[in-house]
Parts: sequence; structure tokens; C-alpha cells
Amino acid sequence: MQDQLQKMIQKITKFSVIVIPALALVSLFFGGWLFAFNFVLGGAISLLSFRTIVWAVRKFIGMQMAQPVIMGISILKITAIFVFLVVLALLQLIMPVPLLAGFTLVLAIIIWQGFIAARKESIQ
Repeated sequence: MQDQLQKMIQKITKFSVIVIPALALVSLFFGGWLFAFNFVLGGAISLLSFRTIVWAVRKFIGMQMAQPVIMGISILKITAIFVFLVVLALLQLIMPVPLLAGFTLVLAIIIWQGFIAARKESIQ
């Protein structure tokens, strides 16, 4: 089970690292550098957020206070993302549509790989 989970996490990272820059390169020609930047930024935030939660769950899952620790890490992560995005917004470097598109694309990759892993698990 752990081996399949590790493979799923690696596939999510691999697909995200391949697909996000490729689509950002295409969007560079149609939407400009700011559009492409926000697309990559949204994807990077989503992937980093996912990897942070995976790390926290693996690190603290056996502990007595695992749930509060993981929730605390999640709150810190969300706060850091919020502060980072506010700074970028003050610098007028935020475009909501490509930011959400990049974020959603990584989320879709996570869901897709989760369905594949669940289907393999149910077959076995």
C-alpha cells in the first residue's frame, strides 16, 4: 500500500511538472507573460500545498496529537499562501483566472491519479 501511495505521489508530481510548464508556454503566446506566470504560480501553489499535506500526514500520523499538528501546519500553509498572494496583488501581478486554472489543473491531476490508484486497489 505504501509503495502504491508513493508511486501515486510521484506520478502527480511528474504530471504536474510536465503539464503546467507546457501549458504555460502555450499560454505565453496567447495571453502574455503575466498570464503564463499566474498559470505556473497557481500550479506551483497547488502542488506545494499537496506535497506539504502529504509530508505532514506521513510525519505525524502515528503521534497522539497528529490531528491538531496537521491542522496547525495547514493553517500556517494557508496563511503563508494568503500573505504571498496579497503581496503579489499589491504589486499588481495577480490574474485570478490563470491562477485558478493552474491550481485546478493540479487538483484535477491529483483526483485523476487517486481514481487510478483506487481502481487498481479494488481490482486486487
